[in-house]
This record gives sequence, structure tokens and C-alpha cells, in this order.
Amino acid sequence: MRRVAAVCGAAVAFAGGTVGVASAGGGDDRVVLRPGDGIVFSAEPTPGWCSVAAVGHDDAGRLVAITAGHCYQTGSSPVWKVEEQHRGPIGTETDVASTGSVDQLGFPTDEIADYAVVLLDETRVRGSNTSVPNDRGERVVLESVAAFGEGELPAGTHCAAGRSTSVACATGDVRVDGNLMSSPLLMRPGDSGGPLVRTETGEWMGLSVGYRFPQTAVSDDRQVPDTRFAAYQRADRILAEIDARDGIGSGFRLVDTP
Repeated sequence: MRRVAAVCGAAVAFAGGTVGVASAGGGDDRVVLRPGDGIVFSAEPTPGWCSVAAVGHDDAGRLVAITAGHCYQTGSSPVWKVEEQHRGPIGTETDVASTGSVDQLGFPTDEIADYAVVLLDETRVRGSNTSVPNDRGERVVLESVAAFGEGELPAGTHCAAGRSTSVACATGDVRVDGNLMSSPLLMRPGDSGGPLVRTETGEWMGLSVGYRFPQTAVSDDRQVPDTRFAAYQRADRILAEIDARDGIGSGFRLVDTP
């Protein structure tokens, strides 16, 4: 796709398969969908994926997931979880989506929101608020949605989760500019749609949409390259727009189970 660095571009082949069936043991063997998990739009081998930011219920009780809008396909495509495609699709796209905006170089801007709502089949999948841990045991847990003003935000330790990168953490401020947030946590292709979370409070702050460069150079020395910042759409603004559409996903509430 057209977006720099955050597009579903990780080149990987997947195994297709048939729909899974319940185990004879009678336990809950549904697919578990977590923050940062990868999703794809085909059961066939495919060159990339996107990531899930959050899973929750809307005000009609439907189980939904939120991902990046620039991952959007047809508005009705089936959705599979990466590496569990043999168990069948876990949901479908909806028409509640906004594909985002970029500048002439392909870097994300805040002119148009970047999100998509996936309607999940609760007979096949259950939601979790806790990501898979990285190899250091770090994980993200989504407990609430952050709300904040413009400028520098002292976020403390904050972590991002995505299918390609797993969990990455940093300590320091994040920059809020309109609908976008910037963090030094530079994610990789395929992490689009993954969450940014304030670790201490469990606040979901944003959704990964790409990266951009600072408006002013970080150094007068031409030998020092500008620092790239990961760009995230603000979670509170995304949910406000979904609510305004009054459709699937409206009244979104995070699941509270790990």
C-alpha cells in the first residue's frame, strides 16, 4: 500500500486450512485475539498482515476489534488471525472505517482518521486485554482509554505491541499534535494497528499508523540524521469518531479478561 513503513508489508507466507471444530473436552477452545496480534484478510498464503489495537464490546453487545484503517480491504472481507488461519475466519470487516491520510512523501498526517472496526464472531473467538509477552516478559495490558491535551505528554514508561515487533517499551514523553501522537518507539511493517499503552496505568493511548520526521532538525550538524518518530492515532479521538457514526463499534468498551 501507499503508507511508509507502517503498511501491512511484512513478507511472510501463511498456511491456509479448514474451519476448526470444538474439542471433545468441552473447554473454551476459541481463538484468543489480543492487543498486538496479527490479522490477515485471506486464508491463502499472503505477503503481509496488520495488527490489532484493542478488542471490546460495543453498546449493542457485539464483540469487535479495532485496527488501522489503511489496512482496510473491501469492507466485507473475512478476517483471520495470523498463524491460526487453519481454524477459520474469526470475523469480518465492517463499513465503519477511515483509511487515514498521508503527505506527499507518504508520511501520516492527522487530516483524516486511520482506523477500522472488525466485527468478530464470538462463537469462534474471544477477546483479551493482554498482549503476548516479548522475550523479556514485557507485555501491554489495556485497562482504560487515555484522554489528554496537546503538546508534550509525560507518559512515563509506555509500550507498543505489534505482530512484527512484539512488545517494545520506552520511558519519556510522547508528543501530541492534533489527532496524532509521536513516540520514539519506531515499529516495523505489519505493526500497523497495534496499540500504544501507558504501562503504569494501563491506558490505551494510540494506534500505530506509521512514522514521520520532526518538523525541525534534531541537530545543526548535517552528519547527524533526523530522528524518525513512530506515529499513532489517538485512541480517544478514534473512539469519538466511531461513536459519532453510531454503528458497529459505537460505545466501545475494552474487554477486561487476560
